[in-house]
Amino acid sequence: MKMKNYVEDLFKYINTYETKYSSFKTEAFFQTYNGVYTVFQPLRQQRDQAVELDYFLLDRVRENPLTTSDLRQFAVQILITYFESEADTDGRSNQAYSHCRGLRAVKQDVPFFENHLVPMLCKPGSLKDNYQLNAFFLREIARFLNTFGKRLRGDLTPEAFNSMSDPMKFLELARRRQELGEDLLKDRASLEFHLLRIDSFTKLGSKNRLFKQLLSEWGYLKKGDFWARVAGWFGELFRKIKGAFLSGRYLRLIISQRKPAYLFYSMIIILFLLAAVAVPVLWSTYTDTKLEQLRERATNVEEGIGG
Repeated sequence: MKMKNYVEDLFKYINTYETKYSSFKTEAFFQTYNGVYTVFQPLRQQRDQAVELDYFLLDRVRENPLTTSDLRQFAVQILITYFESEADTDGRSNQAYSHCRGLRAVKQDVPFFENHLVPMLCKPGSLKDNYQLNAFFLREIARFLNTFGKRLRGDLTPEAFNSMSDPMKFLELARRRQELGEDLLKDRASLEFHLLRIDSFTKLGSKNRLFKQLLSEWGYLKKGDFWARVAGWFGELFRKIKGAFLSGRYLRLIISQRKPAYLFYSMIIILFLLAAVAVPVLWSTYTDTKLEQLRERATNVEEGIGG
């Protein structure tokens, strides 16, 4: 059964994530995960194969505790729940799902996703700060809820949105993008347009890096003036340099660290290069000015003598 190979590969990627993350290939994991998912619908008619795959999945799931890593828990709980929801039409292929469900503090799918998986997904450091994994599983959870959960509230107000927890806000936004389209900011009557207008996204994005990345990818953060951002960056840089020079001990500390040292010495080199260009130009301008003044004085003296 070719599908077993996909399942084996999927768990190999999970093991690599847990034991040697530097070798983990995110895109290959996505392709394998999606490869497994694509057979769920056909298995609605191929019931014997569905049962066979179910027991094979159960064996792989039992090999390690789901709490071994966050990736294992997200991938297994979400994928197995999809398998039961889409492929199990007669109750014969739900052994892997029953096992995973039995490990949950909350048994129902939607409350488990909303109250456990999404908050876990939104924690700083989740999935080793792999943004692609975070965004992928958020989309998968949103897709599941849009398909099997409660109907999306199309008339959600900014007040109701702001009363939600931060993880639920992102789940709601992800669901809305899938259900209502990705151009909601262009609709002046949409929740997203009003949230942008009152600057809610900026406040939300400032809470952690994942939030900012998601909102940036969705185009929900206001883009400031380019030159204002450049000026702000240089202003912050010069404040840090000034602060470093105010303390000899702090200066020695930062230049002993690799990245700050690179930046420090690069700035020194740039300043010397600028000085190498600017000093001759300024000196030339200064001497030209003085020479012109001397010529004018000489002309005035000659005219005075001649007069």
